[in-house]
Amino acid sequence: MKCIKFIGLKSFLALAVGLVACSTLFGCNKHDEAIETARPQAVAKIKVVPIVSKTLFREEHLPAEIEAYQDILVYPKIPGFIKWIGVDRGSVVKKDQLMVQMYAPEYLAKRNEGLAEVAAEKAGVAASESRLEDVEADLKRREATLLADQSTYQRVYSASLVPGVIADNDVVQWSQTVEQDRQDVNTLIKRVNARNHEVAARRELLSSRAKLFERHADFASYLQITAPFNGYVTDRRMHVGSFVGPDGTGAYPPICRVKQLDLLRIITPVPQVDTASIVLGSQVQFTVSAFPDRKFTGTVARISNTLDRDTRTMDVELNFLNPDYKILPGMFCEVYWPIRRRERSLFVPATAVVSTPLETFICRVKNNVLERVIVRKAQIMNGMVEVFGDIKEGEFVAQDATEELQNHSKVEAIAVTPRAEDNVFKQ
Repeated sequence: MKCIKFIGLKSFLALAVGLVACSTLFGCNKHDEAIETARPQAVAKIKVVPIVSKTLFREEHLPAEIEAYQDILVYPKIPGFIKWIGVDRGSVVKKDQLMVQMYAPEYLAKRNEGLAEVAAEKAGVAASESRLEDVEADLKRREATLLADQSTYQRVYSASLVPGVIADNDVVQWSQTVEQDRQDVNTLIKRVNARNHEVAARRELLSSRAKLFERHADFASYLQITAPFNGYVTDRRMHVGSFVGPDGTGAYPPICRVKQLDLLRIITPVPQVDTASIVLGSQVQFTVSAFPDRKFTGTVARISNTLDRDTRTMDVELNFLNPDYKILPGMFCEVYWPIRRRERSLFVPATAVVSTPLETFICRVKNNVLERVIVRKAQIMNGMVEVFGDIKEGEFVAQDATEELQNHSKVEAIAVTPRAEDNVFKQ
C-alpha cells in the first residue's frame, strides 16, 4: 500500500514539472513572436545614377570594299588581227592614247569598194542631171514655139473674119499646128518629171552609198584602239598576231584591262539603324591593312538609297583621291563611320537596362520607391545606352538593374558618382 502511494506521488510530481516546463516554453515563444513583430523589416539599398542628356556621336567600324572609279575590259568593235600593241601590265595611259593597232583586210577592201561605189553613183547622178537639163531645154524651146504659133494663129484667125483676106484652110492648118505644139509641150513636161524622179532616186542612192562608206570608214577607225580615260593597265591577254573579235560574252577574250586608280570608290554597307546619319559631302576616315598606322579620309559621294533585304544595309560610296597609287582596289578596308544625331537624347549606363524576352525596362527610383519603366534601346556611346520612353533628364535609375528588383518596392537610394576611368558621363 505504501509502494502504491509512493508511485502515485512520483507521477504527480513528474506531471507538475511537465506542466511548468510547457508553460515556460509557451511563454517564451510568445515573447519571441512579439519581438519579431516589433522589429522593422530590412530595406534593400540600391545604387542610383541620373539619366543624362547627350548628343549622340560615335564611330562604328564597318568593313568596306575598295574599287577603281572606272574599270573596263578593252574589246575591239570589229574582228581582226593585232598588228601592234603598245601597252602591257603596269602601263600608265592617258585619255585617247593609242594602245592597240589592228589589221582587218576584209574591212579595208569593203571600204575601198564602198568608195568606188560612191564615185560611180556620183557619176550617175551627174549624168541624170545632164539629161534632165537637156529635156528642160527642149521643153523651153517647145514652149517658145507654142507661144509663137498661138500668136500667129490668133492673127490669122482675126484676119479670116474679113471675107476674102485669109483662106479658111490656112486657119485650120495654124489651129492644128498650135494643137501639135501643145501636145509636144505636155510630152516634154512628162519627160522632165520623169527625169526629176530619176535624179532624186540617184541622189538617194548616192546618199545611202555615202553612209555605207562612212560606216566602213568608221570600221577602219575602229582598228585603232585608244585609252578611254587616264588609267592604269592591270592586265594584258593578247599579243601581236592574236585574232580578236568584238563579242564580249566569252567567245573572244578581251585585249587588256584598264582601271582608273587616281580616284577610288570606297563602298561600305551602312546598317539600317545608322542610315539617318549619312550626309553627302561629309568626311569619313578609313584604314587599309597595308598601312595599319595611317588613316585616310574619303568624301561621301553617292548613296544607293535602297536597302539589301538580306543584310538590311545600304551601300554608300566614298570618293578618295589617290594620285600616288598608294591604295589599290581589292585591299582590305575598315571605315570609321561617324554616327550622330541632330538632337540630344537620353542615356543611362548599360547595366541599368534589363532586356527580357517580353520587355526591356529600367528601374526608376523616386521617393525611395522602385518603378519599372518600359524603354526602347538605341545606340551605344562610351558605355552608355541611348533609351527612349516615359523618362526625363535628371531622374534616377538603378545603376545595376536586375529582374529580381520588384516593381513598386521600397528601397534605399544611394546616389553614386561614376568612376573617372569609366568616362560614361562625359560629353
